[in-house]
Amino acid sequence: MEPFLKAVGDSPATVRWDFNAWPEAPEVGLGVGGTRGAFVTLCAHARDLDLEEPAADYTVFVHVKQVEAERAPWLAAQVGLRVIGDLVMAPY
Repeated sequence: MEPFLKAVGDSPATVRWDFNAWPEAPEVGLGVGGTRGAFVTLCAHARDLDLEEPAADYTVFVHVKQVEAERAPWLAAQVGLRVIGDLVMAPY
């Protein structure tokens, strides 16, 4: 992350990580997820994926299938964080 953040400086930018699958989340009744919807996007200096809403810090978007919406707060809790936004449906 450091090289990416250093390269973007104060400019808005995104980086995305795709995964083979989400891990099992038995606490919320979810097994291993598939590859569809298994990615995370970091927006540096923006609150939205289109980089139109400026921010002084970073926003992380957890992309999951709608039927597995509970995976996002579960994932955030694994690193001591919480979801701060509402579920947003992808336009595709």
